[in-house]
Amino acid sequence: MRDLRGLLLALAAAAGIVTPAAAEPALWEVTGGESTMWIFGSVHLLPEGGFALGDSLGDAIGAAERVCLEIDPDAQDEAQTASVTLARAVDPQGRDLFALLGSDADAVREAAGRAQVPLEALAMFEPWFAGLSVSLMAIQARGYDAQHGVEQVIQAEARKAGKKTCGLETLDGQLGMLDGLPPRLQNEILLQALEEADDIEALIEPMLDAWRRGDEAGLERSLQDDFEGYPELAEALIYRRNSRWAEQLSRMLEGGEDVLVVVGAMHLVGDRGLPTLLAKRGYTVERR
Repeated sequence: MRDLRGLLLALAAAAGIVTPAAAEPALWEVTGGESTMWIFGSVHLLPEGGFALGDSLGDAIGAAERVCLEIDPDAQDEAQTASVTLARAVDPQGRDLFALLGSDADAVREAAGRAQVPLEALAMFEPWFAGLSVSLMAIQARGYDAQHGVEQVIQAEARKAGKKTCGLETLDGQLGMLDGLPPRLQNEILLQALEEADDIEALIEPMLDAWRRGDEAGLERSLQDDFEGYPELAEALIYRRNSRWAEQLSRMLEGGEDVLVVVGAMHLVGDRGLPTLLAKRGYTVERR
């Protein structure tokens, strides 16, 4: 499992899905209800200049009445975001990171020493959040940042065009998925993050390359590699969310309002990805 943030597949053949050759990130158009929906797969952190709107995506933003992201960007301010994050990231019983790690504490300390990560700075947090922090620091050190990610570019264009926004889930709900993972998985997230910090750019590059080229087979390989041996994590972070979102998107499609939906690229691939799930519900799903 290489990139646990996957917070990022050859699309299985399914009735209603048309997949022409592509050389840019995938944009899907969904019709067959009362509305038209476009679905775009994002990468949340990129280097500066790592993403620009293509003509098809720009047209979708212009045509949409609402832009819906995983989390509504207008739902809360920075102070509220920090409060929600701390409530999830800190153990409610007051135990520190090393107490929560239990028998894995020594292995984590050794991995932190090899990676030259000052783990004491993260001692107030639970293992899952410490792991995400290590990965985030490693990738940011290489010039990747959410400010250059897909959502930021699309949000700026949507705001300029006066589009309404919405979210498929809340920040608390998103963090709660990680906060609720079994202790062994939380510890593994941190240990993996420490062991892979030095190589993180090389590890994510195949996924990024596949995303840039609209190569769904490449994304499928990345998804399978990232979660190999961790089906429970894949269920929690990818597949159960896809099922919930497919129900929400179905309601939107019957609501009479044209919508652009932007979610992580790995949610759009495979026979349990959103395009396939919507096609199975009877909608026409076409690659643009």
